[in-house]
Amino acid sequence: MIQRLALPAAMTALAATGSLLAGCATAQPAADLHTAAIDALVADAQSSAPYPGLAVSVRRGDTLIYEAAYGEADLEQHAAATPDTVFQIGSITKSFTALLIAQLAAEGRINIEAPISTYLPDYSGPARDLPVRYLMNHTAGLVNYTALPDFPQGSQRTVTRDVMRDYFEDADLMFEPGTAFSYSNSGTYTLGLIIEAVTGQTYDAALAERVLEPLGLDRTYYAGYEPVIEGRAEGYVVGEDGFRNAPQLDPLVPFSAGALLSTVQDIQDYIDQVQRQNVFGDAVRDMLYEQVELGDDTLAYALGALVIRDWEGHRKIAHAGDIDGFAAYMSYYPDDDLSIVVMGSTRDVAPTPVGLEQKIARIVFDQPRPAPSMAPLADSEIAAIAGNYDASYMRIGIDRIGILPREGGIAFRIGGVDAQGPAIPLLHLEGRTFLAAHDDEMVFSFAPDTGTPGDLTVDWLGGGIPFVRAAGE
Repeated sequence: MIQRLALPAAMTALAATGSLLAGCATAQPAADLHTAAIDALVADAQSSAPYPGLAVSVRRGDTLIYEAAYGEADLEQHAAATPDTVFQIGSITKSFTALLIAQLAAEGRINIEAPISTYLPDYSGPARDLPVRYLMNHTAGLVNYTALPDFPQGSQRTVTRDVMRDYFEDADLMFEPGTAFSYSNSGTYTLGLIIEAVTGQTYDAALAERVLEPLGLDRTYYAGYEPVIEGRAEGYVVGEDGFRNAPQLDPLVPFSAGALLSTVQDIQDYIDQVQRQNVFGDAVRDMLYEQVELGDDTLAYALGALVIRDWEGHRKIAHAGDIDGFAAYMSYYPDDDLSIVVMGSTRDVAPTPVGLEQKIARIVFDQPRPAPSMAPLADSEIAAIAGNYDASYMRIGIDRIGILPREGGIAFRIGGVDAQGPAIPLLHLEGRTFLAAHDDEMVFSFAPDTGTPGDLTVDWLGGGIPFVRAAGE
């Protein structure tokens, strides 16, 4: 049973602007639980980012040490956000899809070493003979349909599975399969099609029968905007004159790669049962946690659509979600028995849910980030670092980052030195390590003299992404 710890009386006034959920439990000093510090952080993030609505849940073992929501779930109706508000969770959906695949594999109904065409005989593209496992850890080389120039971003039209397959199925592969990682919604979309073919059910029916109902996740949905869902948050995009309503996508656009909605409470229960309690058994969980060697290192992205890595000395298992009008993040630190869930009703603001989660973890672990030194860099050091860096064997939507000189320091620009867009200052932490000025949980570490992946490593979106200095620079 989960214990809900009482918040300190000094926080009562905050309930006027946010929704706090807590109950009585064993008396423990607020300082020990860091509750006040977490709440101040969440309240500030909601108002300063800003997020229209923001919900956060922090759990340690069977104790819910913090759960709160700030802002509004619906700006037009002025409906307050609560911990029971339903947000779109974007790519956190991928972990549910991988769980279904792992269940079917444990039952002997899917062999992840078998070719995709075993389960989708009509699959015509160059990936048809690749093993299913390559779809699970994004090593198949499939193009990402949401990143294609001709993909109608934000389109609210109704689509079919075949329409979506046409975007990616017959496209050339990006690299030799199994040799690199490129995050691709297309791969997880294909996993959803395999689930439907094997079970004879729609993806949402299989998910409900095999995961949502057994786990009691009655506030998690596969849905578009037609169903009436009590407490559903509206999603927003940031415009020049403030927030605007985000596009409402047909669920077959994100499908098994990103169509789910949920609450921070349900995702906490999901983490607890699948990971802490291991309710589906070792065969399933072992597959979810399985990693492969890639490049000179272990690929952090496991078969279960979970990023498994060391973070500040703590083993961490996590995944982010990002979709029109929403952003989310879930994390589990198994050795510390800590789980954190963050959901917001906009994206492209800072701190991101990833950044906010890491700040919360720092509070819980008593590991504050050192302050930047702000010492100016020597011209020779700037010259050694400046230039373009290209994605290497890991791609997650950014192919090039440019590093520019800037007033005794450096800045970065997505797309390269000469690309359009803002140059965001980097704050000097120490040595050749820098923090992004807009999000100090986005860390740039340089080793530009190696000529290998790792010339630049960007800790972003919950993982370390290696870049190599561009050829000829």
